[in-house]
Amino acid sequence: MVPTVEPSTTPPRVKLDVTDTGSPNLFAATVTRLDPDGVVRVVRTLDGEPLTLVTSGANRVGTMYDNEAPYGAPVTYSTLESPANLSTPVTVDEDRVWLIHPGAPALSMPISVAAFGARTRAARRGVYHPMGSKFPVVQTDGRRKAPESTIEINTVSLIELAQLEALTDDTSVLLLNVPADLGWGVPTSYISVGDIQETRLVDYAAEQRRVHVVPYLVVDQPVGGSQSGRTYVDLLTFSTYADLNAAYPTYADMLAGP
Repeated sequence: MVPTVEPSTTPPRVKLDVTDTGSPNLFAATVTRLDPDGVVRVVRTLDGEPLTLVTSGANRVGTMYDNEAPYGAPVTYSTLESPANLSTPVTVDEDRVWLIHPGAPALSMPISVAAFGARTRAARRGVYHPMGSKFPVVQTDGRRKAPESTIEINTVSLIELAQLEALTDDTSVLLLNVPADLGWGVPTSYISVGDIQETRLVDYAAEQRRVHVVPYLVVDQPVGGSQSGRTYVDLLTFSTYADLNAAYPTYADMLAGP
């Protein structure tokens, strides 16, 4: 497996060229990524299924793209199939914080972070006070919950405002990708975004600059595929622009597919 960093795409990503040379022949592979937090995560394909490998000479080959690799820290790639095909470490050197849409990566955008709010890790517990006892009896489910917090995002134009609204419109789980080498102590995480509060920087109707307070809950990696492979060729199935516009009223709809 050969990983190649592509820093100029939206979002910055890793191209993965997978080759099977073993016996028996493999015609599909599930590619995984070892992240800096020590967790092995499955790399998303277009349909959420294992990567299809096609015959090329004596080998089987396939190409896919990882739009969710954490920035600023080395990661390695492998496969679940045996024998495992371990890659050399690669690092996506990106100094901006990104909000990435796993299902429609083209909607992703770099964000200007003003501040992070207080961080809460809730505990589910019951506290009981027996008659005559000085101390309570406490019962828990044995696991502290994932963090909740807020992030303040600045937008400086109506274009950036529209991008942020398109990115968060379908309420899908997003990837908050914070480069590790920034040293902020905020790990790259999948997040579910709650009610977004928007205020103008100056109380003036024509003011385009906004501050968005975005509450979020850290969640597990979502399942499913990605529309990152959509090209203009895919749109040629529509006979006219009117047919295309009827199917996808907005550019964001077209990117999100199917």
